[in-house]
Amino acid sequence: MSQPPLLDVRDFSLEFRTRGGTVQALEAVNLQLNKGEIVGLVGESGSGKSVLSYALLGISDRAAKVTAGTAMFGGMDLLQASERTLADLRGREISMIFQSPRTALNPIRTVGRQIEDVLRRHLVAGGAGSLASGDLGKSLKDRAVQALREVAISDPERRAQAYPFEMSGGMCQRVMIALALACRPRLLVADEPTTGLDVTTQAAVMDLITGLAREREMATLFITHDLALAADYCDRIVVMHAGHAVESAPTAALFARPQHPYTARLMTSTPGERSRIASLQPVPGNLPDLKRRDLPACRFAERCDRASERCRRERPVLDAAQPHSVACWHPLQAAAPLTSVEA
Repeated sequence: MSQPPLLDVRDFSLEFRTRGGTVQALEAVNLQLNKGEIVGLVGESGSGKSVLSYALLGISDRAAKVTAGTAMFGGMDLLQASERTLADLRGREISMIFQSPRTALNPIRTVGRQIEDVLRRHLVAGGAGSLASGDLGKSLKDRAVQALREVAISDPERRAQAYPFEMSGGMCQRVMIALALACRPRLLVADEPTTGLDVTTQAAVMDLITGLAREREMATLFITHDLALAADYCDRIVVMHAGHAVESAPTAALFARPQHPYTARLMTSTPGERSRIASLQPVPGNLPDLKRRDLPACRFAERCDRASERCRRERPVLDAAQPHSVACWHPLQAAAPLTSVEA
């Protein structure tokens, strides 16, 4: 009998109440993540990827309101958990790498002290990995230096005494990874962890994250708009469009034969190693205004050349438990494989 998923999100809906109206940011999103699995959450900017991750960790904007659904983590519903319980989980059981390390790191504390803060908050009280015995200060410092060493920072003892502004962007990103992994969480959320990095540093950071994830059997949710990057590093990919999860499949299967028209459009608009600029085809139109009261049931309908009246009236549902699932009434089941992005 197979184990239940570590993270199981079902029919998750969230809205933002603003002065300009209610933004229907997420609607009936389904997502599953197993122990040790690396899942890519991809889609255009504004598709709801980061909004979903912030909501799961309980760090959404105050204007956000969850209107439906469940989010089970290890048998506990994150949406029903108290703020104190979530505060205990964040950093210990679930950690996050934020998009911009220079703004996420505290500029007036050394990076070693920042890692020590995380360890003190979660590991001093006892239990597995406790630091309660012996010289606490030395234990914390040693663990912080070890955390920097594990993310391949050279001379970690000296680097632990540095401030973020004394480090390069790639080095700051490694510090963020060390912070996130210091307590060995079961789930890591990596939100655009390579933003602003050059290609070489980007590859090194992704190799580091995925290598540690495999080694520790840590479930990882990798959020990105870069389809090619997701193809290189993820076991499975979930595609989002305008607050809907529209397709979920193993990476090789998704790139070999995408079924949702939006997924296919994303692939033909993304350059690959052998593609030419002239061959790229942009996704038509723009994301719909999520404050509209007359949004079609399928939010891709107004950008899709396969849409029918049913698409506008009846919302298709993604079954995240299926190996390859698509939320579409007119999937591209007979479509030829696309080659703009190589898996």
